[in-house]
Amino acid sequence: MTTDGDRALCGVVSGRPQPGLGRSRPVQLGSRRRILGRRARPTSTIRHNFVYTTLEGMATNTAFGLVNPFLGVYAIALGASSLFVALLTSAPALANALAFLPAASLVERRKARLPMILLWAGLHRMLYLPLAFIPFLPYVSGVKAGVLVAIVTLMSVPGAISGVAWTAMVGDMFPENRRGEIFGLRNMYVGLTGVLGTLAAGYLLDIVAFPVNYMVLFIVASAFGALGIAFMSRMREVIPTRERTVEAREARPGLIYRMKDLLTDEEYGRKFKFFSLSCFVLWFGFGFTAAMWPIYHVEVLSLSNATIGAFATLAGIATVVSSVYWGRVVSRRGNRIVLLICMAGLAVFPAAYMLSRSVSYLYAMQVASGFCMGGINLAVFNLALAYAKPGRSASAVAVFNMMINVASFVAPFLGDVFYRTFGLRHTFYAGTCVRLVSLLLLSRIMDHPFRMIPRVQWARRRRAAISREG
Repeated sequence: MTTDGDRALCGVVSGRPQPGLGRSRPVQLGSRRRILGRRARPTSTIRHNFVYTTLEGMATNTAFGLVNPFLGVYAIALGASSLFVALLTSAPALANALAFLPAASLVERRKARLPMILLWAGLHRMLYLPLAFIPFLPYVSGVKAGVLVAIVTLMSVPGAISGVAWTAMVGDMFPENRRGEIFGLRNMYVGLTGVLGTLAAGYLLDIVAFPVNYMVLFIVASAFGALGIAFMSRMREVIPTRERTVEAREARPGLIYRMKDLLTDEEYGRKFKFFSLSCFVLWFGFGFTAAMWPIYHVEVLSLSNATIGAFATLAGIATVVSSVYWGRVVSRRGNRIVLLICMAGLAVFPAAYMLSRSVSYLYAMQVASGFCMGGINLAVFNLALAYAKPGRSASAVAVFNMMINVASFVAPFLGDVFYRTFGLRHTFYAGTCVRLVSLLLLSRIMDHPFRMIPRVQWARRRRAAISREG
């Protein structure tokens, strides 16, 4: 079962073929028009990249939807204890935390990012194949669960590198003032395929005997992952302007320096710091209860794979439907208010989930969770790019993802200790308390307009703030 934090994040044309890159070719744009300080992109390029970015996301999310919601269930089927189920979240998070900053350094040294994305994303998706054959290993159940954790952890390294490069690349592809609308629409299509994949996987796991069912699932997922790589190779990368390239080169000194530079910058530092800290605490809350969902569904409620898949399907549908809605809200009100609303909804989710064991009630809770996740995904993506200087988006994405992955590494261990000491119900309540703290941190970057300035002046400043933050 994949819930809120497990779905989130580290949260919406022309060109000629280039040798070695299929049909993709980085495009240096020379228009003199500027949009929010960035060079204007031809409408045909934006449309082309939207189409292939969406197709790539649909294929890739189908692969993820087929297997990711069932990794915890797969681990339990292999004989994993609650500790191993927790390690499925924490061990990859540690690998991500160690990989993100070196990945940012690697990304910022290259003007063209698409080739390295194709390489590392392809490696990440190839590793789905070994997962298919773990049940056939001549080892005892505990060892098989350890192999599962090891491979999933190994996958996270190329996933982290390709993720940082992809985010930085698409940040250059689309104008800042259109990202909310564009990615809201993209997330709708991408989310729909993930939902269908999860729905199909749940029924496959029930009608085909173990372990053949999981073997088929991972093989099909790797095929969809390869299809996503094919679509990605058709994207047309937008090379940063010379000014931004110079700024990126100046940001290359050590990793600690770049972290300090992001957090202490006069214009962006305070907002980036409290935004990142609030997400750090929220993801800590996600990780604290990460291992509890499959335990609660399988061992306490004795739900079938089809029902667990239906939970993820409903949450995914809600995420899909809400993506376009949240994109419009972002365009009107800004990213911060969307993040605040959705973060509040997810904060109370674990405690609210325990109010009833009725499957109908749990279905409704999954819809509410998915609706909030649609806004979280969009707002976090936009703000991670908005709170960094131009040319330093890769570092900002890397630092942000490193922080939330540190939280995701530590929290499952503490959650497991808490679970063994106090039980499942109290672990969900404690997770709710942790998530509520994130709202206090996020409030430090929210506007308090009625206390400071008259309404008309606030309205003007608010429009300017929304324009700056996309």
